[in-house]
Amino acid sequence: MNQETLRIPTATLFLAAALALALVATAPAAAAEAPTYTRDIAPIFFKNCVQCHRTGEVAPMSLMTYREARPWARSIARAVENRDMPPWSGDSENHVWSNDLSLTDGEIETIVNWAKSGALQGDPADLPEAPTFPKGWRLGEPDFVVTLDSIEVPAEGEDIFPQQIVEVDLGEPRWVRAIEFLPEDSRVTHHFLTTYVSELNEGDPAASGVLGIWTAGMPPYVFPDGVGRRFGSKIRIIVDQHYHPIGEATRDASRIGLHFGEGELEKEVITIPVTNTGLRIPPGAGHHPENAHYLFDKDVQILAFSPHMHVRGKAMSYEVTYPDGSKEMLLDVPKYDYNWQWLYYPTKPIDIPAGSRLDVTAVWDNSEDNPANPDPTQEIIYRGDTYSEMFNGFIEVTRKEGVLFEQQNQREQILDLLALHPAKDSYVSGAFMGFHVPHEGEGWLYMGGIYSIVLDDFEWQGDALRITTQFPTLNASATTTVIEGRLNEQGQLRGTVTIGADTDQPQQMPLFAEPVGGGTASSAGP
Repeated sequence: MNQETLRIPTATLFLAAALALALVATAPAAAAEAPTYTRDIAPIFFKNCVQCHRTGEVAPMSLMTYREARPWARSIARAVENRDMPPWSGDSENHVWSNDLSLTDGEIETIVNWAKSGALQGDPADLPEAPTFPKGWRLGEPDFVVTLDSIEVPAEGEDIFPQQIVEVDLGEPRWVRAIEFLPEDSRVTHHFLTTYVSELNEGDPAASGVLGIWTAGMPPYVFPDGVGRRFGSKIRIIVDQHYHPIGEATRDASRIGLHFGEGELEKEVITIPVTNTGLRIPPGAGHHPENAHYLFDKDVQILAFSPHMHVRGKAMSYEVTYPDGSKEMLLDVPKYDYNWQWLYYPTKPIDIPAGSRLDVTAVWDNSEDNPANPDPTQEIIYRGDTYSEMFNGFIEVTRKEGVLFEQQNQREQILDLLALHPAKDSYVSGAFMGFHVPHEGEGWLYMGGIYSIVLDDFEWQGDALRITTQFPTLNASATTTVIEGRLNEQGQLRGTVTIGADTDQPQQMPLFAEPVGGGTASSAGP
């Protein structure tokens, strides 16, 4: 058997050796460039995640240490790559949010590469100082504490959504510079939405509004110096709560701390609820939009936005049309999540001149593809309970000039809103409401200048009109209302308004509505 000798040129041997040496030389450098927890990941987690992801809080695991974070590396990478975490969905054409928890593309890439490269710990000397979270009140002892009833949260089962109504006596009218929510058991407490009705003159813009929203990880409300909410001596607070069982039975008696302002109030904050209580979501609808409008009759500054829907909520956007006709998307929330309701604070207040119109668009998913949907076969209307739906595009505003918001001329506000539609088939009823009810197409009803109610259940039969819709109630819900009227010889509608037609004690009042642009409709006062 002949044996052949394999001959390799000397130059080739030198080249192979050089390549091998290069690979050996670069391997430690490549390893050194791989992201590590201590140098690259901990700073991101400490800034954006550990408000919730720490022991004793609502998140399922802590990310405060490498030992705690390492087992979850791949899951974390998937969550941030899909932008499911952190739970932030706000975007804007021109504005930056001071409380933005979202990650940059570079931060997401770093976390994904860390997981792919073995989730290395790194040099302990690179670890930044961990944030501290004091127990108890972050702002110090409040001037007034509202203690809610204790809620029992079972070990297992579905999330629970209790509502509490608390009557509060402050002793005298006050203004509040800061508001803090303090859960007793943060492990199960997911979020609160609190609204209020204050003992002030009827029609006073500060007589009702949003007290505050708290979501796990959210800091206390602290208004700028001299700015605050104004309350009468007595307040009714409505609290919608969300609790999540954790495998251990517990209870929670959360508290709300109010810090009073000293001296004279320099700027009053009010909540404007851009609301449509007339929504009607068909069974199985995967993308159902509705709209609501608000017209600004004075120069204001927007301090915050707060979109609010329930479990079928899919998206919400705020677009302003300025007096010159130009438009701007102020806030777009394309992935609304009821479990994570945020206040979106622009880094600078947004100036809105008088004569601007705010259009809020909400979208719902009532299909079986929505995992949070309890029953896609149901038609959904506006109600306060969690498994019905709401449409509130809240904004927090102050006056551009001046201190307090004066009582609006609601009739003028309603007439301005009706001017968005053809004058034909539009009517105004005192200072209470106005409605546009065409013989064909969609109708609208406006109440008090702030409620925009789409009408899809109304009918003309000759000179007779019947409207069935949902009116807002003081407990942040709605009730079925039936409006019936007939045109007289002057073109005026006379009839009745039955509020609470779906209750045991409906209230009925007379209807006298004048045609817009006819009779005395355009000149009559409130």
